[in-house]
Amino acid sequence: MGRNSQRRRAQKRRSVASARVNDNDNDNDTFTLDELIGVACAFAHGSQADKVSFGRVVAVLSERDTQADPSHRPSTRIAEVLQRLTDSVLDGGWQPADLVHVVRREWTLRASRLAVTLVAGHSRRFDAPTRAPHAWLAQLQELDVVDAEGAAVSGGRGDPIVAWARSERLHPHDALIGALQVLAQLRQLPRLDVMVTPPSKWGVTNIGLVDRNTLGEVPEKALRVIRGLLAKAEATTFEAEAEAFTAKAQELMTRHSIDMAVLASTTAGFSSAGVQSRRVHIHNPYGEEKATFLSAIASVNGARCIWFPAAGFSTVMGFPVDLQLTDLLFTSLLVQATRASASATAADRRLSTASFRRAFLIAFADRVAERLETARGHTATAAEHTYGESLVPILASRSQAVDAAYEEAFPHATVMRNRRLSSAGWHAGRAAADTADIGTSAA
Repeated sequence: MGRNSQRRRAQKRRSVASARVNDNDNDNDTFTLDELIGVACAFAHGSQADKVSFGRVVAVLSERDTQADPSHRPSTRIAEVLQRLTDSVLDGGWQPADLVHVVRREWTLRASRLAVTLVAGHSRRFDAPTRAPHAWLAQLQELDVVDAEGAAVSGGRGDPIVAWARSERLHPHDALIGALQVLAQLRQLPRLDVMVTPPSKWGVTNIGLVDRNTLGEVPEKALRVIRGLLAKAEATTFEAEAEAFTAKAQELMTRHSIDMAVLASTTAGFSSAGVQSRRVHIHNPYGEEKATFLSAIASVNGARCIWFPAAGFSTVMGFPVDLQLTDLLFTSLLVQATRASASATAADRRLSTASFRRAFLIAFADRVAERLETARGHTATAAEHTYGESLVPILASRSQAVDAAYEEAFPHATVMRNRRLSSAGWHAGRAAADTADIGTSAA
């Protein structure tokens, strides 16, 4: 877009924003509905966000909403655009859970429920229960968009803004604000690498589809045991008991990883469970530091990680069992890090600053990674007694495969910039990591 075109669009936005101040109905009528909606979105989100101007344009739209007939109301048009953009975004590499997460991260839990409503409408339009891949259906089940059996869509009928506003008991003006905020964000979402078959390429039925995301993962029965052990470790207040629970979980996960690596090297056809990708949603605050934490854990466990700040998630690449191990460890250790950080700041309120907490998380991750690296070395050494010297080249080949897949997928990845860190937070984080339960008695 040329500079003159950008200048004209900026002048038009300023004109719309001032129209309400001038209270000139003739000025308001010179702008089409789509132009008003576009300007509202520009002021709602992004580099040109302006709360005052946004409020003025919303007032113009709200007034039109009360005067126009239902088919020409701004809210009706916004609903149409939201549905069209939802279809486009979910066909452009975004998955249902990603969309709901990024809206919640940027706005509110209430706004994320509008995103869920939009996903439900999309699921109904594309007949997701009978056509969507298993990984997509699993996300819809987590969002309660489809039932537990994945057989029927819940909601998704009619106007999504009306349905959402009714469930939230919102005044029409407030509903209009929320809908425009979500619309503004959807308009700016970039296309992503496709990790699950998008709706435009779904077949007539998903019956008989192989769920590639589950190949090579820990069996569900064992996974339930591991999750139960980690839950008990996080719940108990006794350090020795937590150590025992998590040590057992770590032992089970690591053993599965090594066993599957050996199986993949000797079983014909098992190589289909190769390097895969998984998105891990990172919540505010301190998203960048949490992403660094995840990357440290992933690296130790044979996976690679890349952070997408605009989307609020990291993509982790590795073999399925290692992705599971990374995800579970990250969740558990982040709980411990958050608890330890709160304890440190409670003891000295002068440390209750953002810079301290950022440094604490980075240092905690750095020290935990060191301990995990040592523990992993002990586990591999013990496994060699079972599998012999052939285990070393097997694990080395898996590491090379992950590196190659990562470089191919993200050839232009850059290292995150260094940030100045609080020395007090750094030392406190290292100290806390020394006592963190990493799930092994060998460290």
